[in-house]
Amino acid sequence: MTNLGEKVPTMTRTLSLDGNDWHCKPYLGLDWRMRAAHKPSSRDTRGWIPATVPGSVQHDLWQAGEIPNPTFERNSLGSEWAAQRSWVYKKTFVVDETLRERQARLCFEGLDFEAHIFLNGEELGTHRSMFIPATFEVSDKLHYDGENLLAVVLEPAPLEQPQIGRTSLVRTHKTRMNYWWDFCPRMVHLGIWDSVHLDFTGAIRLEDVWVRPQLNADYDNASITTELALDSTQATAVAITLTLLDPQGVEVAAQCNQYHLQQGKTQLALKTAIAEPQLWWPNGYGAQPLYTAEITVAEMHTTPESISDSRSVTFGIRRITFIPNDTPDPTARNYTLTVNGRKCFIKGWNWVPLDALYGVERPAKLEELLTLAQRAHVNLLRVWGGGLIEKENFYTLCDQMGLLVWQEFIQSSSGIDNIPPQDEAFVAMLLREAASIIPRKRNHPALALWCGGNELMSAPDRPLDEAHPVLAALRATVARLDPDRHWLPTSSSGPEFGNGLETIARNPLGMHDVHGPWEHQGLTQHFTLYNAGQSLLHSEFGVEGITNRRTLDTVIAPEHQSPLSLDNPLWMHSAAWWVKTPMWESIFGALPDVATAVRATQFMQADGLRYAIEADRRRKWHNSGTLPWQFNEPYPMAACTSAVDYFARPKPAYYAVAQAYEPVHIAARFDRQAWAGESIFEAEIWASNSELDAVKGILSWNITGASGTAYAAKEAAVSAAANAATRLAAIAFDLEQLREDIFFLDLTLKKSDGALLSANRYIFSRTENLAPLFAVPATTVASTCEKLETHWSITLTNTGAATALFIWLEDARAPESSGSARFDANHFSLFPGERRSVTLTWHSVPETIRTLDISSWNTPLIHIAPPFSKEEA
Repeated sequence: MTNLGEKVPTMTRTLSLDGNDWHCKPYLGLDWRMRAAHKPSSRDTRGWIPATVPGSVQHDLWQAGEIPNPTFERNSLGSEWAAQRSWVYKKTFVVDETLRERQARLCFEGLDFEAHIFLNGEELGTHRSMFIPATFEVSDKLHYDGENLLAVVLEPAPLEQPQIGRTSLVRTHKTRMNYWWDFCPRMVHLGIWDSVHLDFTGAIRLEDVWVRPQLNADYDNASITTELALDSTQATAVAITLTLLDPQGVEVAAQCNQYHLQQGKTQLALKTAIAEPQLWWPNGYGAQPLYTAEITVAEMHTTPESISDSRSVTFGIRRITFIPNDTPDPTARNYTLTVNGRKCFIKGWNWVPLDALYGVERPAKLEELLTLAQRAHVNLLRVWGGGLIEKENFYTLCDQMGLLVWQEFIQSSSGIDNIPPQDEAFVAMLLREAASIIPRKRNHPALALWCGGNELMSAPDRPLDEAHPVLAALRATVARLDPDRHWLPTSSSGPEFGNGLETIARNPLGMHDVHGPWEHQGLTQHFTLYNAGQSLLHSEFGVEGITNRRTLDTVIAPEHQSPLSLDNPLWMHSAAWWVKTPMWESIFGALPDVATAVRATQFMQADGLRYAIEADRRRKWHNSGTLPWQFNEPYPMAACTSAVDYFARPKPAYYAVAQAYEPVHIAARFDRQAWAGESIFEAEIWASNSELDAVKGILSWNITGASGTAYAAKEAAVSAAANAATRLAAIAFDLEQLREDIFFLDLTLKKSDGALLSANRYIFSRTENLAPLFAVPATTVASTCEKLETHWSITLTNTGAATALFIWLEDARAPESSGSARFDANHFSLFPGERRSVTLTWHSVPETIRTLDISSWNTPLIHIAPPFSKEEA
């Protein structure tokens, strides 16, 4: 039982009802009502289990031992019944007598999905929405200095469409992913998925605060409009104080005004200005200073004046616009991002919910994932339309880290048809949702645009526009409630949907915002496709790969992992869309075991994504952004397209994309990866520069065999244009000179003083596929490790006679361990005699349990673990 409100000062207004002191129980039909399970007088005492709010029904069952771990093998099938029951959640609490004279409102930030709410046995109401808060006035229903019982009855989850179904049959604005998607098995979510609190105020309540900064043309002055929505229980005089604090906490503007409010709702707009504002920038372009607006409402009829309500809102000062791309098509939408007048290439990722059981709070995992995105030079996350309107902490961290947010309403394609319902009731429902969601998110400077949903189409490969009544209504609502934000009707936004060679040939000018493909296309076709790209924005595409080996062992027991085939029901359950054996064998030949398949497909995923991004960056500003699918995963899949696994541990693809997104990046354009039948190796060398100044330096390239033999080398002075892509050189090399099957193209770009600007390394085969990779002789790598308090400095040297292929450093602890190991480089090859240093930063991992494994395709495992010698420590 929680005791709330003891010795509460006047300014205290929010009392949390979150915690692990809830209990829950399942029921069929109206059995809960017959047993009066929601009432204080209920004699129904058997079968209750401990529960946590915010949380998820299935997680509470798992923690209570009622179901096995739903992330292991096919255990999720054993939890599907949970969504088909009604659930009663209840909690007791005490409110202090000192709060009796305040107005009390009970608020549920998120109920998933339909619920009946009771306080002390009295029904407060029914709520049916997971994204609109449920609020109830409860001043006269609370027991002061006595026990209160709060009960929530969750109805069974609504029947909705999985990934393959009909969007036209969707009737709710609820997360679709859990109904079964290619990266998430069916675990339909139920629960009190966001915070619950009691808010105590005086007679006047601040319902909403919108701080709307607008910069002048020179960016040296910002006018600040603070719009207030107030609700008063009586006509009264009030004093409203607005104070603006800069990011250092120094007051930069303040005002206090008196108003006479009528009973009911009042809208006010307060005008202020900030000279020489500190501008908010996306990651990689500058800092993220956050201002604070503090608002208090005082009742003037009281002596002394008492604070009726108060609010503190953080905001950033920036101007975000989208301008036309470099395209001859005048019908194209604007896809080029500008921030504070600077054109910014979108270095994005697609974001999906943290977890299939998304009600459970996972603050450390959220911060780790967003930190990984920030460290990878990402400046925008697309919050996919089959997932969530995320909890508030997601947007707050994005504000702090400079990660722009592309937020979609929760609508998605369904395979059979992809068009939302058009009836008045559905349109009205979505408008109610949008009218609640938009004001709650619009203060966040990271929020860059609203989008109507994912892959909404009227016909195959024909994205919808605002001619559809749902999208027209959503656009109008965004324009009314958040007019400074950009809008897209759907993603991709057409007119062509998919990125394919046939479509490029048929309608190259129609390749505006496109999706796909999501698989590696092969040793020639992959490069043919991305070299031919014509998109203005590439907002979704991917390459598949098996998950990290330690994570795989938590998903499928090692003894059950063979055969790696969809005939194995365990692979079918957790990788049904992503075991692409024919393509994998065309690239690598036969993959004899699971360990080899993990290495091969992870390399394929990393290499394929790197090339796709580099190809899009070469077309800057014809193409203005790239967003691979997908950054994270909500469930530990055995294989999928994520770059970071369920436990927030990066796969090699993460490091490849991070490298491709570096501010100054040197890259190669070529036609194939396997060169059988060809006599001349040809490539172009390009530099992609995100800096405002041109980059001058020395370009070096060489052709080196896996034996370390150098076959060709050249260097030249070059210049890369400012904030542009520049072709630097062309290579032609006689393949008859090679005396081995595996060779590398090595690129470096250095300043005149020798400082490294960018380096890149590509691997090729002289044969018909990459099978010779597995025949590269074994070699040895020597390591030294300087262990400091927060990080380790690791130096690796190839001491053998063959290239060490794809060195992989990883945290050797169990994947579910708390804390993380963050590497500044990973998954790289070392030529014989070559040395490379890596910085490993330990985050929230005690020194005594830090352990590291270093492996590669052809070297012995190096294991670094405590106890360390005095010299090592």
